[in-house]
Amino acid sequence: MAGMIALLAMVVAMTPLAIDMYLPAMPTIAADFNTPLAAVQRSLTTFLIGFAMGQLIHGPLSDALGRRPVILGGLALFVVASFGAAMATTVDSFLVWRVIQALGGAAGSVVINAIITDKFEGPAAIKVRSTILTVMLIAPLLAPSIGSGLLLLADWHSIYWVLGAYGLVAWSWCWVSLRDLAPGSGGIKLSALARRYHTVLSDRRGWLWFSGMAFHSTTMFAFIAGSPYLYMDHFGVSPEIYGVLFAANVAVMAVGAVLNGRMAGRNRARYILRRAQGFQLCALLAAVALMASGYGQLTTLVPLMAVAIGVNSFVFPNATQQVMELFRTNAGTASALLGASQFGMGALGSGLVTLGNEHGPLPMVAMMATTATLAFTLIGLACRQSTEATTS
Repeated sequence: MAGMIALLAMVVAMTPLAIDMYLPAMPTIAADFNTPLAAVQRSLTTFLIGFAMGQLIHGPLSDALGRRPVILGGLALFVVASFGAAMATTVDSFLVWRVIQALGGAAGSVVINAIITDKFEGPAAIKVRSTILTVMLIAPLLAPSIGSGLLLLADWHSIYWVLGAYGLVAWSWCWVSLRDLAPGSGGIKLSALARRYHTVLSDRRGWLWFSGMAFHSTTMFAFIAGSPYLYMDHFGVSPEIYGVLFAANVAVMAVGAVLNGRMAGRNRARYILRRAQGFQLCALLAAVALMASGYGQLTTLVPLMAVAIGVNSFVFPNATQQVMELFRTNAGTASALLGASQFGMGALGSGLVTLGNEHGPLPMVAMMATTATLAFTLIGLACRQSTEATTS
């Protein structure tokens, strides 16, 4: 079991690695391509768009063809695209390879979510999700620092050579170990895939969860996209210090993931979820107040962001489990819609946040507070609806 969890965590960690590892290199990449920093920041947006599209494709395919061929094919595409990005000579080709990389990486994320649903349920599933989250948090915790280290040893291209090698190791491990996964139904016609989506989308209970989690993810990705400007441009820290400051967010998440796993089964998942969202919203509203009043400094903003981002370790596992329990028979399709809505809105948020670069940090934190408020409201309605359905 431990080996399986480690493998699943390694595959899921590919996405935060691909997102976070090159963040310290953004100014260097922009200089190399002779393009504004905002253009390179948009590579995060294109990645998230590709990731959302990939999940919509891989989710129902994994229900139809089975989990194994989809995850192996996706990892292979990730490897090829990573090497392609390493050899990119223009910003346009770099953006294209980022999209392809995201399309491949999406397979691992959506299939592993479905694998957990196939093999576990209830508190056991929450514990597995929290354990995997704890392990995979090592990736974003170390990713910016790894990227900074590679910049000291070589140039930004080395980041993508390393990502490609990482993907190749993950592909090999999956080829050897993932042999007893759920088989597909065999229906790969477009009509069959459309029926799967119709089944999930026709359930009104899922809509509040999908939309609420989409806004919740937008909050996180707005910070990821805006943090290079916030810390390195606005506050003037070095790429090495940026990696440390970014790691503070993930360190809080790692501690939270351990606590969440221990609380699974002893406390109601919805109760934990709502309290975590409340802490996030309070932290972001405080950040807005500080920035608007002119008292927002690095020493005050870093802890508030660490709380706002760190509590995701309580939100994501519990909310995801609520959604997946609704759609056990179409787990891959439901996972695809959940992931696509999260990363699709995340792409929109990460793109919009770059527009405020010339106006200081206030637009970023205000946007995060707004999307967190929407997420808090929608998920609150979803929890109430689920409670009413349980008691009726």
